[in-house]
Amino acid sequence: MTLWRPDPALIRRPAYQSLADQFARAIHDGRLANGEQLPTHRRLADDLKLSVQTVSRAYEELIRRGLVSGEIGRGSFVQTQRREPEPPYLPERLGEVIDLSILKPVCEPMHLERLKQALGWLAENLPSSSALSFRPNMVFPRHRAVAVDWLKLCGLDVSAQNISLTNGATAGMTVALMSVAPPGSTVATEAIGHHTLVPLARYLGFNLEGLPIDGNGLIPEALDEACQLTDIRAVFVQPSVINPTATLMDARRREEIAAVARKHDIAIIENDVLGPLVEDRPPPVAAFAPERTLYVTSFTKITVPGLRIGYLAAPDRYVAAAANRHLVSNWMATPMVAEIATKWVTDGTAMELVRWQRSALRWRQEIAAQVLAGVDYRVHRDGLH
Repeated sequence: MTLWRPDPALIRRPAYQSLADQFARAIHDGRLANGEQLPTHRRLADDLKLSVQTVSRAYEELIRRGLVSGEIGRGSFVQTQRREPEPPYLPERLGEVIDLSILKPVCEPMHLERLKQALGWLAENLPSSSALSFRPNMVFPRHRAVAVDWLKLCGLDVSAQNISLTNGATAGMTVALMSVAPPGSTVATEAIGHHTLVPLARYLGFNLEGLPIDGNGLIPEALDEACQLTDIRAVFVQPSVINPTATLMDARRREEIAAVARKHDIAIIENDVLGPLVEDRPPPVAAFAPERTLYVTSFTKITVPGLRIGYLAAPDRYVAAAANRHLVSNWMATPMVAEIATKWVTDGTAMELVRWQRSALRWRQEIAAQVLAGVDYRVHRDGLH
């Protein structure tokens, strides 16, 4: 049994998580070797003056992370070998690392209160169709009509029948890619772009073609050349404060991307989840090529992370494919979350939270500018990063 013990002075709340993090660091640093037996739950609890339940939860967390194995009748053992290949996605981070891999909106207690108020309203006003129906077409007509209004604010003129409600932008992206990029086909995108595209390409079986970018986003000439050399089926773009380069594509570049796509008759998938944060931004790419653009947006990063709902607007040529792929992969968006989004769009809460987020980001960008004075970096005042 190992002689190493966590430092009780470093334990913070929640204690089980902090305790698990200390063990994880010790395993990572080599202070705990593969196969070493950990102290019993009761003995460690006595040593650290913690409850047995806290230690048990910490060990369960280590088992969940794949760092420890528990054997009935024998105890808990360090396990550093992987039991299965790592999935093609971001590895789990240890507790002491600041995770910058995901863009997160600024949230304060006000956001939680707004969501609680919305849930209280929902409890009193939940339509039976949202609670009892399995049929999207019966649940969402009213929600689609409101989505039309929101998409107009985003610069897009689209009919309700062309809109699918999705469980956030990732679901919308997945459906859009499934609709236009069959296995074995190729999708072009920015050379530095959305991190989810790589695992989606692997899982869905299409190829990714990274193309050069500049300070204005994806270079149209590069897309034109790629379409001549490769059988490109679609191009995936993030024109508004692109993740992770913070680039805002101007109107002319958006129009040029649309023209290249039209020239080679390829689809456009536009991820515009951050677009509403940008004040006076150019029209979406979809406005320049509405006949071939699948437009993805959501509320998660511009209002509250827990409001995991979004819209996918597909042109007529892809609307049936998008609806069918959405049925297969998600069936339908969660109706009760859709109710909250619809209410917030209707009563102005969604836009109010967008404006608040924009103001909060500008203040933080000013602070960052002071700290990074003299450093060469790219930023947009309305960007999350």
